[in-house]
Amino acid sequence: MMKKIIIMNILFGGLLLTSCGGEEVAEESAQPAQKIQNCLYSFNPVQTEVAWTAYKFLRKAGVDGSFTKLDVDGTLTSNNPREIISSLSFSIPISSIETNDPSRNEKIRNFFFGSLSSTDMLTGKVVSLGDDGKAVLAITMNEITNDVEGEYSLEDDTFKYSTSIDVNNWNASVGLAALNKECEGLHTDIENGDTESKLWPDVQINFQTKLTKKCD
Repeated sequence: MMKKIIIMNILFGGLLLTSCGGEEVAEESAQPAQKIQNCLYSFNPVQTEVAWTAYKFLRKAGVDGSFTKLDVDGTLTSNNPREIISSLSFSIPISSIETNDPSRNEKIRNFFFGSLSSTDMLTGKVVSLGDDGKAVLAITMNEITNDVEGEYSLEDDTFKYSTSIDVNNWNASVGLAALNKECEGLHTDIENGDTESKLWPDVQINFQTKLTKKCD
């Protein structure tokens, strides 16, 4: 009887070792190596927009417009999008102004820009892209260059920049007055109590571009 008990204990102990303490850990299967993408980015004028908002009336109503043509120079192809954006310089023909109103387009060209010096082009360049989301562009108008700080984002292939300027910083008050006089009736909101024509010097500028991206 004692032998039988000892044999039963040995068998039971072996079973416990097998089921609880004697498991073999399966080796982890090797993970497949991830393929590293090599991407090349290129500036694409077709995917680029320069939009602006000017303001009229005493209540400061927005008038939207854009420039339909933009000539750029710089490092236009790179595997680093930031390198492309930070190298850009640009020229914008005044003739490309667009407000969806041909008569207004002509008045802005002739009376505002036509009252300034070097009226064919607006020019500029990217001065810096900060790590704090601030970018500085140098903008030249009326033969005066000013650095303009604005907010920007650069997410993979898409860059966006926005800022607000006062055209008087470019000595453009003469052009502003000439355009306001020409459009006196259109800049007086009589229905809302305006007694004078008002064209504000503030202009909101928005620039965005989507780079062409090709990856191996």
